[in-house]
Amino acid sequence: MMKQEFLASVMTHVRSNDAKKIVTKELEQHIKANIDHYLKEGYSPEEAEQKAVEQMGSPLAIGTKFNKIYKPKLDWTLVLLFLTVLGLGTLPLLVLKNSDLPLNWLSKAFGISLGILIVGGLLFLNYKNWERKGWIFFTIGTIILLIAASRMNLYWLIKTNNGRPYFSIGPFSTDTSIVLPFYLIAWASFFKNPKMKTWLLAILFVISLTLLFNTLNFASCCVYFTMVMFMYWFSGRKQIVITTLLAATSAVLAAVVLWNQMIPFRKTRIHAFLDPYKFPSSEGYIAIQAEKILKEVTWGFQSIPKNGLFIPESHTDFVYLTLTYSLGWGFSLFLLTMLSVIIVKMALMAVKINDEFGKLLIIGGLTIYSVQVLYNIGMIFGLLPIIGMSLPFISYGTVPILINSLVIGIALSIYRRKNLIIN
Repeated sequence: MMKQEFLASVMTHVRSNDAKKIVTKELEQHIKANIDHYLKEGYSPEEAEQKAVEQMGSPLAIGTKFNKIYKPKLDWTLVLLFLTVLGLGTLPLLVLKNSDLPLNWLSKAFGISLGILIVGGLLFLNYKNWERKGWIFFTIGTIILLIAASRMNLYWLIKTNNGRPYFSIGPFSTDTSIVLPFYLIAWASFFKNPKMKTWLLAILFVISLTLLFNTLNFASCCVYFTMVMFMYWFSGRKQIVITTLLAATSAVLAAVVLWNQMIPFRKTRIHAFLDPYKFPSSEGYIAIQAEKILKEVTWGFQSIPKNGLFIPESHTDFVYLTLTYSLGWGFSLFLLTMLSVIIVKMALMAVKINDEFGKLLIIGGLTIYSVQVLYNIGMIFGLLPIIGMSLPFISYGTVPILINSLVIGIALSIYRRKNLIIN
């Protein structure tokens, strides 16, 4: 049997096309080394090739072995966790069914279906194709922010809510948090590229963060800032001291700029966070109400009063508080455990990935998800200032499902291909 015939026979037992490329390259190297050995012993080229192939062994055994080694592996634990929290996201509609809130089962079903389709679609995409396209993703995200920040007179596309721009296309609407997945891929590409200088990265970061801040989306600013800092910290750049100083300096400067540019009522919110009882009927009202509701929580079930819980956004930003009140501390701990296990699972995934670009994508996605979970819970228990931070998969709305499904889908795609990436 000659080399090409042998390789073709082996490939019939290897299913993955990407694995076939890796296996072919590996076997060709072994066969070439064997051929060189037999040529030195005086065999003719044809004889050397035949003996080299014979020495490789059975095509069936080799193909079966490599198919097992390079078979794409799906992390079913994360898949089940994802489906579980998606299902738990329907509970607010049941708990608040008697309220006057604009809750729609069809809209929720659309969001869940979209999330499942996104994760399923990403599983079959090769994330390595994004590695050299960082500028494209950064440009897309920046253009979206430029349009939003400029408040361009595009009535068919851009609308505002309390001065905060959002995009509306037919029945679908989204705020500027939609740029986070684009910037996630862009920064993973930038940090992987050794030619990208630190000063250039700093300029790009300041420009994008400033644009995001100008859209008044402070929750996304918090997520974006933390995401970039963590990705830079875990990148291959050996500048830990510089990173620490950069993060600290950026945080201080950002705090000063934010404080100076804040309109009075937002400054009052900060003061209300420190002492809500000084502003019981204004900016401190929500924090006081949240504290009162938490004191009424039991370990059993209790129905939501017909006139509601007297707290705004009980189906979005404060949905965890709503579910805790209605379903009790036991369910509250269960939900928090499910959300936290996803964090742990993705962190363990990142450790197992050898490809730097893939690792950075998971770390960035993990940060996007974790900041939302931790801040939302901290906000409800009075540990952090109140901003419009949704709880992943649980808060009502399609956009939070979309963004976090992208995060989960990217992580699953990278893990599935981890044995197919040769550095």
